[in-house]
Amino acid sequence: MLAARVVATRKLVGLSAGSALVSMGERLLAVHDDAFAVTWIERYSLDLEPWVLQGDGAPLPKLEKPDFESAVVTPDGAVHLLGSGSTPERCAIVRLDVAAHAVRIRHSVPLYECVRSALELDTRPNVEGAVIVGQRLRVFHRGVAGCASGAVDLPLDVLDDAVPRVLAVQRFDLGVLDGVSLGITDVAALGDERLVFVAAAEDTADAVSDGRVMGSVLGVLTTDGARTLARWTRLLAADGRPLRRKVEGLVIDADVRGGWVLNGCGRRSRSG
Repeated sequence: MLAARVVATRKLVGLSAGSALVSMGERLLAVHDDAFAVTWIERYSLDLEPWVLQGDGAPLPKLEKPDFESAVVTPDGAVHLLGSGSTPERCAIVRLDVAAHAVRIRHSVPLYECVRSALELDTRPNVEGAVIVGQRLRVFHRGVAGCASGAVDLPLDVLDDAVPRVLAVQRFDLGVLDGVSLGITDVAALGDERLVFVAAAEDTADAVSDGRVMGSVLGVLTTDGARTLARWTRLLAADGRPLRRKVEGLVIDADVRGGWVLNGCGRRSRSG
């Protein structure tokens, strides 16, 4: 039986719109979706260290923001941030060389066109999660307004500008929460067989417009033959009431007894 409750929260000063979270040793890296910036978080002290990637790192207007919605750590220790691809301006892929404190930013329109074609979407894709499975990059499209979420496997070297090609496609319907369709917002891998995800019920008609948030869920994706199955539980607040926030970043602790989530207004939460 699945159960998930946020046991503590903290406001992350300087992070106006958190969208993805990755774990690197004793630190977490929080990704900003409205700025060319990330923030390091010490796991135990919760001290913050900003890292400006381009310009002054300040929040940008909605139509100009990079919309970084997912991040992965490759075997060489580099962190890669991926834009959602939901507009032409949101197709940036950033490579962070943590040891050298180096940043490389490039645009990869072909990657997002490949995802759009693979999922047979009528509109641009909205990539909100990504994981590395073996030598593959698996990116997750967040469905909205009753459209199913889906995932596309690509060769891992697309992160280094290789020509994208589709290796596998999955589609899955996460159902509804309080009458609003759930759309996947981040994913974390537990080995090669299981994926943990967070999804939000946001009442919006497209990937760009904001809408009323009914809440978020945490769940597990498994594969049964050609089918991808999802089961989930509603995220609860510390007082046991439904958490009425859009959770977008997810890290699972190594002991799988708890983890960390990040919501869109910059609040990092400890869950159990």
